[in-house]
Amino acid sequence: MKTNLLFNPNQHLKERYQLQQQLGNNAGRQTWLAQDLQSGEQVTVKLLAFNPQMEWDEFKLFEREAAVLKQLNHPRIPQYRDYFSLNQKIGAGLCWFGLVQDYIPGKSLQQLLNEGKRFTESQVRSIAKQVLEILIYLHGLNSPVLHRDIKPSNLILGEDKQIYLVDFGAVQDSAAVEGVTFTVVGTSGYAPLEQFWGQAVPASDLYALGATLIHLLTGVSPADLPQRNLRIQFREQVSINSQLISWIEALTEPDLDLRLSCASQALDALETGQSIRSMGYPLETVHPPFSTRIKLKKNKNKLIIYFSTDGIVWFIDSCVFLSIKLIPFFSLILLLLIVNMVLILVGFQSLVNSYYSLIDIIIVLFFVLICMIALGKAGLIQLKKMYRDIRNFIRANFWGYSVVFDIDKMIFQRFDFHLRISEIQEVAIYNSGQAIDYSGQAIDYSGNAIYLKTRKRNYCLANRLKPSESNWLVGEITDWLANCQ
Repeated sequence: MKTNLLFNPNQHLKERYQLQQQLGNNAGRQTWLAQDLQSGEQVTVKLLAFNPQMEWDEFKLFEREAAVLKQLNHPRIPQYRDYFSLNQKIGAGLCWFGLVQDYIPGKSLQQLLNEGKRFTESQVRSIAKQVLEILIYLHGLNSPVLHRDIKPSNLILGEDKQIYLVDFGAVQDSAAVEGVTFTVVGTSGYAPLEQFWGQAVPASDLYALGATLIHLLTGVSPADLPQRNLRIQFREQVSINSQLISWIEALTEPDLDLRLSCASQALDALETGQSIRSMGYPLETVHPPFSTRIKLKKNKNKLIIYFSTDGIVWFIDSCVFLSIKLIPFFSLILLLLIVNMVLILVGFQSLVNSYYSLIDIIIVLFFVLICMIALGKAGLIQLKKMYRDIRNFIRANFWGYSVVFDIDKMIFQRFDFHLRISEIQEVAIYNSGQAIDYSGQAIDYSGNAIYLKTRKRNYCLANRLKPSESNWLVGEITDWLANCQ
């Protein structure tokens, strides 16, 4: 409902407030610049018309705004002054309610954007710092207050060059929401998903701040910028310090568990230049849409995949693997024993029958010694290789194993094998082929294997997976790699 102009300049309300200039008029609401005749100061008067067509929640939000503002005391939040109602005669048949606050001379950031202003990196940092200081106050109250509608039009750049947070019409305090249904508030592009489900938390205001900063830097509303996996894509549209970009991305992380959680933490990271990656995001457990022994945990900086084993499959694999590995080793030991026994018998027989001189016998024994050393060394090499293979096999098939993608180290790691993430060109599924396994050997794989393709060769991440497992893992790995680059 669009309300006609019911009030006029120079009109007096409650015999105290003289209206001077209309600042806004929208759907049963009017905002006026007025003069307080008692103090002589300029004030802002917000008026709400109560009528049968109005949603009851609108009136409740207006009352809540007045109640919350009355409790607040912060130099950069317009001070509450008065709350009143007007009779129907003055309001042309409608009952009007009024909220009076200090007037902040200046312009909203939205007005400045509309005038074509582009904000510099230092200006954006200053705005972010000032808003965070306000949020630290609001969120730190005994009954935390959430603004829930931070955006350029609700941030005033005062004539004193300070930032003021206004319009608490969507405010929520913890005492007001317990045991009641929620009202969807916020502005598309600035409000995070959890807020539209009525589950706003302090980090929801941080998201709105981050989206606002993106608007200031790009000159484009966040709702009009491209998105990928619900993340606002703005890196290519700005030329600022990459650390500040990462900081804003941490504010606008769509996943609440991965977003910066409180204003003080965000301010500390902004002021100290602390790397967002070093702040220890919790690992999120990703649950696949089917039953599997594979577990996956991730955050912005790390992806860990845990592979556990099936007992029967492990027993069969162990028998086959150990047979393959032990037969060559014991064959070498047996060959060593046979060769040395033959040489010793020949030497002994020659000594007994005096076929050869003592010099000949010494030469034969020396040859026996050389053979024993050579075969023994070969046996040790084979033993070390067998130990390494069996150790890795047991780790992979008895305890299970994990693979780690770590953006801080920029590596992919499985056991003692490392591969730089930047070398990975593609994550693909093959039913058969040859790849390099965790021990660095070229091995033929079959049965739904996941390969990491590089320019020089392919590396096997896992094999003998179910089609559903391989498809799910490839999707998760590909998405994570895309977001970390």
